[in-house]
Amino acid sequence: MAIGSRYMYVLFCVIVSLTAHGIGAEKVLVVPPAISDSHWFPLASVGQALAGRGHEVTVVVSQDIVAKRRAERPDLRFESFLDQGSRARLEVMTGQMSEMAEQPVFRTMQHLHGGLKEMTRHCDLLLGDGDLMERLKQARFQVVITEPFISLCGAIVATHLGVPHVALLRGGPSGLDYQATGVPRPPSYVPSIISGFTDRMTFLQRAQNSVVSCLAQVMFQWLMKSMHYDQLRKYVGEEETLVGVLAKTDVWLYQMDPLLDLPRPSMPNMVNVGGILAREASPLPKDLELFMQSSGSAGVVVVSFGSQATTITPERAEVMAAAFAQLRQKVVWRYEGEKPAGLGKNTKIMAWLPQNDLLGHSKTRAFVTHAGSNGMFEALYHGVPMVCTPLGGDQHGNAARAVYRGLGVLLDFNTFTTETLYQAIMQVVTDKSYQETAARLSRLHRDQPQPPMERAVWWVEHVIKHGGLPHLRARAVELPWYQYYLLDVAVFLLGVCSAVLGTVWYSCLFVCRKICCKSVGKLKSQ
Repeated sequence: MAIGSRYMYVLFCVIVSLTAHGIGAEKVLVVPPAISDSHWFPLASVGQALAGRGHEVTVVVSQDIVAKRRAERPDLRFESFLDQGSRARLEVMTGQMSEMAEQPVFRTMQHLHGGLKEMTRHCDLLLGDGDLMERLKQARFQVVITEPFISLCGAIVATHLGVPHVALLRGGPSGLDYQATGVPRPPSYVPSIISGFTDRMTFLQRAQNSVVSCLAQVMFQWLMKSMHYDQLRKYVGEEETLVGVLAKTDVWLYQMDPLLDLPRPSMPNMVNVGGILAREASPLPKDLELFMQSSGSAGVVVVSFGSQATTITPERAEVMAAAFAQLRQKVVWRYEGEKPAGLGKNTKIMAWLPQNDLLGHSKTRAFVTHAGSNGMFEALYHGVPMVCTPLGGDQHGNAARAVYRGLGVLLDFNTFTTETLYQAIMQVVTDKSYQETAARLSRLHRDQPQPPMERAVWWVEHVIKHGGLPHLRARAVELPWYQYYLLDVAVFLLGVCSAVLGTVWYSCLFVCRKICCKSVGKLKSQ
């Protein structure tokens, strides 16, 4: 009987622990943007980590991609809506981004405006799906996680549902996130996300950074306001603004790190989680492992342009293939398209790479990249020097700051030749300073009390636990502009100083006149 009672007690404890775990599970809604996979992966990874902790994570995606997303993330739940092909058109436009570098500014603006129109259509169809929105309301989510990079559709959904909001983003050219948090961003040492500057700028660079930051904010905010104006009025409120919606965000998870993004002002609800996708390397597939080991002491160069691999033209691919063929190292190249005629025997092309696992491999010597933030942080985590060839967006800034830290070299994607690419790769492979710097910064990046993913999950659960964190929001965003810049105080102090100085002046003048009058009277009497 004693043994039976003991087994019953153990069984009872197991049942209680499982039940308690189930009660602790909360409902999380993820609303990803309708753009490239590089923006989806961080959100999906955070959702996966939350699901691993027992939470019920639901993702809203368009009908045309829901099957692919389910296959990628079977642990997540999905809700879908018909977007009438807007997401697919946006994907094509994003893939053409590298071509915009050679186009006139007017053509680039037309391309951007067309993309924003598709984002507006995508968001309209999401918010306008009455059945979907009703299901989301009935589900009673505890938190909504979005990426308010350019489109603020997810933030509008969170406000419409009345659910606490967590933003996961790299940054944005509009500057709306900084306005919504009330944090200052001095252009004297905080470079614009689309610039190639560091925090050590010359006079001309500071002037250019100020102008670029201002113009980018004005342009993107105007475009975003026109994009979301009707949606705000219809689904949030007549008087609501984009800054007002974003100001309700409880926590901002920034995919940044002072090592690569440089120190800058922040608020208590702004948390750095740069390197959220980086992790220890997993074993490679057998055929890929054999290829890596066959490189011997020379090692391997990993080449990847992320989701923009499809944008590489055949002409550029031939230039790159010829440079890779000259290397002693083996090359693993993520490339989609017709096999280049000059492809060397040392080069293995693949439509998809286990990028993190390759960068963490002992045979990897260098990383040729477009300087997307995900790959850049994976290279930092594993201590791999880079050859940066940015294509657009924040990549020019990423590349400039990686070079500034001594992590690699910079090339212009549209103008490098076979020889200059070969020389750049050889420079980072043979010059020990790059390897040593990458290893040192990797140690610094890893030496944190919490890994970035654990920190992100902790903050999301912190928001869930307390139903929002309004005490972390700065009062700055609620102040009128003249109060924020203390213009009313300046006018008051100026008035007080003027009154005091005027009183002193007229008092002195009065005394002088009295003295002068007495002196004149004495002279006349004499």
